[in-house]
Amino acid sequence: MHASRSWVAEAVPLYAALLAALAGCGSDGLPLARVHGTVSYQGKPLEHGKVVFFPEAGTPGPQAVGTIQSDGTFRMQTIGRDGAAVGRHRVLVHCRQPLPPESQRQMLARESLIPRRYSVLEESPLRFEVKDGDNEYPIALQ
Repeated sequence: MHASRSWVAEAVPLYAALLAALAGCGSDGLPLARVHGTVSYQGKPLEHGKVVFFPEAGTPGPQAVGTIQSDGTFRMQTIGRDGAAVGRHRVLVHCRQPLPPESQRQMLARESLIPRRYSVLEESPLRFEVKDGDNEYPIALQ
């Protein structure tokens, strides 16, 4: 079933970020800059999900992850620290249909609420350069 394989392929980067954090990949000396913004799809704010910044070649450090809040806002964090590595990033957005409480313990592939291209590293058209200081990144998905 393609839906299950797609879900697994999209979940691997998030698990990789978690494993890097648990492994203690030190980011204490890594230059981070504040990154925040909003995510909308077809003009409406997303109410949940994740934003993931993947450093491109030449940008040091692990991925940064931000949780999308109910008003569509997000704030990036890298291994428990506010911000994302300074440099160029490819950006992914994950937003799936919520599971009903009785199904939350099951590993079910949930329907994506946004087009697939925004949640697949090789397909995402989203790029962002994090600069020193404060970075605001409005993400408007179509």
